[in-house]
Amino acid sequence: MNDTPTHTDFLRVLEPWPAFAQQYWWDDPERPELGCFGTGYNSWGVQTNQKFLGAYAVLAADPDLDEQAVGLSREEILDKALRALRFSLASHVSGDHHCSDGTRWGHTWISALGVERMMHGVDAIAEQMSEEDHEGLRRMLVSEADALLDLEVTGTKWAADRGNRPESNIWNGAILARTCMMYPDEPRVDAWMEKAHRFLLNGISIEADAEDETLIAGRPVKSWHVGPNFFPNYALDHHGYLNVGYMVICLSNIAMLHFACKRAGWEAPPDLYHHVADLWALVKRLIFEDGRLIRIGGDTRQRYCYCQDYLLPSLAFAADHLSDAHAPELEAGALKLIHQEQAANADGSFLSQRLETIRSTNPYYYTRLESDKAVVLSMNAYWRRVFDLETAEPEEDFEEAVAGSWEEPEHGAMFHRSARRMASWSWRASEAPQGLCLPPASGHLAEWCSNLGGLVRLLGETGRRTVLRHEQATFEGGFLTVGTVADSGGAAMAEGWKGTERAEHHYAVAALPDERTMIVLEYCRLRLRIYLAEVKGLKLNVPNDLFNSFQRTYFTEQGETVADGRAEQTLNLRSRWVNVEDAIGAVGIYGAHSFSICQAGKRRASGYADSLYYDELCFPLESGVFDVNPGTVVLDCGSVVLSGADREETHELAEGGVARLDCDRELARAVQVVGADGEQYALSADFSEDQPRASLRVGETVLARLG
Repeated sequence: MNDTPTHTDFLRVLEPWPAFAQQYWWDDPERPELGCFGTGYNSWGVQTNQKFLGAYAVLAADPDLDEQAVGLSREEILDKALRALRFSLASHVSGDHHCSDGTRWGHTWISALGVERMMHGVDAIAEQMSEEDHEGLRRMLVSEADALLDLEVTGTKWAADRGNRPESNIWNGAILARTCMMYPDEPRVDAWMEKAHRFLLNGISIEADAEDETLIAGRPVKSWHVGPNFFPNYALDHHGYLNVGYMVICLSNIAMLHFACKRAGWEAPPDLYHHVADLWALVKRLIFEDGRLIRIGGDTRQRYCYCQDYLLPSLAFAADHLSDAHAPELEAGALKLIHQEQAANADGSFLSQRLETIRSTNPYYYTRLESDKAVVLSMNAYWRRVFDLETAEPEEDFEEAVAGSWEEPEHGAMFHRSARRMASWSWRASEAPQGLCLPPASGHLAEWCSNLGGLVRLLGETGRRTVLRHEQATFEGGFLTVGTVADSGGAAMAEGWKGTERAEHHYAVAALPDERTMIVLEYCRLRLRIYLAEVKGLKLNVPNDLFNSFQRTYFTEQGETVADGRAEQTLNLRSRWVNVEDAIGAVGIYGAHSFSICQAGKRRASGYADSLYYDELCFPLESGVFDVNPGTVVLDCGSVVLSGADREETHELAEGGVARLDCDRELARAVQVVGADGEQYALSADFSEDQPRASLRVGETVLARLG
């Protein structure tokens, strides 16, 4: 595939899917003319079927369709698309039928989403739809638009305030605007359009909008403003963590209406693009060169699925509306990621091997995930076929375009990016805290789950890790941050014992301005006698799954170790340093004698079912049930992570480039590290107070001081 993908590039990846998808097709026994993909249940089942029909409709309408590759004729594909559409229309609350679970769908805050995601497919086969189909479509859209007049528009920065709804505000505003433009003779068009403005202007909304005098539909933005859904620097706390993925979902829904307007010749409402360029400027910096999202705040769902998928339409939009010359090469990378996994499955599916667990236990959700990939492929295939999406040659290298620092102080998130290193830290991540230090050209080496955050796990632990406090400072080329996390909410054992020990875990972290190095200091002392299940220092996660053929190569003082990602084992590397495939190095300064690799023997990572094998590089590592006395220090360690370092550079730093410095306070820690720039950096931290304190110096110059 070229740097700028063509519509046939997307088509060729989509064509093998129907052979797999056929096994999830359902003929409605009550109405033989209807059918659906997936369970046919309400909610995600409805949306799964709508995305299926979008994908099948694009296949049926594409003049370059290879029927032999699909295994179905164009007529068979079209028949399935029309029957799926008719099932969707008939089972809506405005229809005369029901979903396979006996309910009717529609009139919820999310029912517009699947409709928006299918409409490019409806456009592709509009001429093949019957008059009754068009009447049913109009009836459904009008019904949804009427219902949205009664839905409250909300906006809060924090998800905990229960009003953070940027993505649903956008898709609800989009379906209202779409319905107005499709059926301008409807009597409630003016009311729909007014509500559309309010939804759209409270999608990518920030606090400054409350003072914005810019006129939209004859009124200043501030008069439409309900509340901020984004932080001032465009961090998003959706689902309660720094959610890069939902920044993408917002952009993807804007893309759908943008291309619908372009196709129909409608003038898009200007508020559709409210703060779009600002949000894209951040999202672009959070994409690896290979097209993977950089989830600096982690992800609560299956890896390389949902939000990663909807990056594709967002990139097509960025190329077209924002004239981003780098978007097509990122689009090609994101497409290659889907194709790579599909090829490994060898059955036409997108996820059957890696998500085998969820496939066997939850077809309702598994088919949703398959249809996400199918529909985004169809969107980009269709838009690239019907539009000229040419962009100019980039004026600068991609890494030059996205370099520099970013911070959202209130949310406790920051990063610095250069051609050699992506360094980030997020206190309010999905599995807090989370850091990254790796080359931005190596997205395949990133896994989010408390990465670089270590772990103290109590036996029978209760509750989640909770951020208790944090503070940070940025400077040219890097950052310094300190904070404390409760690694659990307590512990419990069967037959009635409950404890309140929270395992307060302190950190001092510095990304040096040498474009290579991150220092991580950790300290945890327990107050009570307690039983532990495992203690992990640093915890550098390394994906080891089908994307790298289940093999990772590690270099240490002892030589080369090749680890199979599917193994269940703990390997003592007998080395104070380790290097991952000449791309990432790690050096232990104090707190252990050796790095260890921990492999679970099963797919882990977040989500409704396990989704990724990954190795953990720990310094130190203790596992198995053991107890400790009151006042025991269970974690007291310091390490450095080196981005873009080969084995020789890692070994050289371990031999003479790091040192622990003496301190005159019991709970003070200090280390010295030689940076890639040859400078001597010293990080000192004091863990004796409730709020950790730290300072970072280069020579005699203080770069930052906290506490």
